[in-house]
Order: sequence, then structure tokens, then C-alpha cells
Amino acid sequence: MKLQKTDLIFLFVLSLIGLYSLISFMFPNTFNLIITSYEIVVSFSLFVGYPGAFVISLLGNATILFPFPYIGVPFILGGIRDGVSGVFLYDPIIIGIVAGIGATIGEMTGYLIGYAGGCLLDQENVSGFRRYADSHPRSIPLLIWFLAATPIPDDVLLVPLGASKYHWMKVLIPQLIGKIMFLLTIAWAGRFGLDWIGELILSSDPLNWMTRITEIVAILMVVIVIYLMIRFDWNKHATSS
Repeated sequence: MKLQKTDLIFLFVLSLIGLYSLISFMFPNTFNLIITSYEIVVSFSLFVGYPGAFVISLLGNATILFPFPYIGVPFILGGIRDGVSGVFLYDPIIIGIVAGIGATIGEMTGYLIGYAGGCLLDQENVSGFRRYADSHPRSIPLLIWFLAATPIPDDVLLVPLGASKYHWMKVLIPQLIGKIMFLLTIAWAGRFGLDWIGELILSSDPLNWMTRITEIVAILMVVIVIYLMIRFDWNKHATSS
């Protein structure tokens, strides 16, 4: 069977993930994205405040494929108290809105990468996905919102939408609503749960083998789903409602 350009790109990305995995396991203490991102999350949570929620949420969602524990920031900020008075330092509503805006801007990176890289893919598959999206004007925005409002990686949908030149505004609005709802929930969860979950977060070990395996598996799952979304023959379903 002749490989399409989409297949070749998929195999190339898999080889990069394999190389990253090999280096990560060979040098676990010096080459692991989770370690660095974990330290950044904790530092920004404790010392930066609202700007930290925006910046970390933006960066956390702009890291295509690689998981970044950005939700730790709104969670910690939502429940952190003044060490003397015991008063909460930040408003969960403001945290959710600020972090949601940052997350939306960051998540659009996946859309832009798909938009710019769509020319490298097989246009028959890309145009088929576009026809399917256009023939489901209600379900696609709803699906975008659902992914944004849950911990499920948005890139699995945003990259194909970008590749198919789906209108960016139709992506941005449901994405923004979903992200704000999601991070409002996280911030309020921190308000009520940081006192007893905080110690677990701060004492967790990002260096253990399970963390690294989870990171690699998460990356592979996102790549595979994006590949299947693009490779699927959407032309057969484009006119269904």
C-alpha cells in the first residue's frame, strides 16, 4: 500500500517521540519536560498571582503534544491564603477568566500549526474533513466547547480544523467559553480543596517512572488521534446530518 504524505509525517513524528523517550529514560534527572514545567507551575502559583495564571495557562496550552500541568496554577491560586490573616489572596472568578483567556490564546497555537501545515497533508483528506465540519454547523462548535471544558487535549480537534481552514472565529468563541468554565471550576476547587490537597501537590515527585511513562503515553495518544482524524475518509460522512 502506498503511503500518503500524512502517513509519512505521522511516522516522522513517532520517530521524534521515540527519540525523546529514549533520551528521557536514559537521562531522567536532566531531560524531562515534566520536571521543568512542574517547578515553573509551583513558582508562578506562589509568587506571581493573576499574571502567572494568564502566562502559565497560555504556555500550558501552547505546548503542542507535550503535557504541561498548568491547571495547578489556578487551583493553588484559588485556595492560597495570607500566612498571617488567613484571608484568601485571589478571587476564583478573576482567576478563571484570566486563566481562561490565556488558555484560549495558547490553545489556538494548535489551530495555527494545523493551518500552516495543512499544505503538507493530503488535500483529499483535509477537504473531506472540512466538508464534514461545514455540514455539521452545530455539532462542531459544541465539540470544541466540550473539549475546552474538560481536561481532554483540544489539539486532537483544533489541528485538523486548522488544516482544513475552518474559520478561526468559530473555533475561538466556543474555545473561550469552555476554557473559562473549566478554569473557573478548577479555581473554585482550589478554594475548597487546597488545604487538604495542597500538601499532596507540593510533595508529589515529578521524577518517578510512572510520571515519565504517563507523559509519553499522553503524547502518543494525542498524535495518534490527530492522525486518525486527518486520515479518516470524511467524504463518506460529509453530507450526513
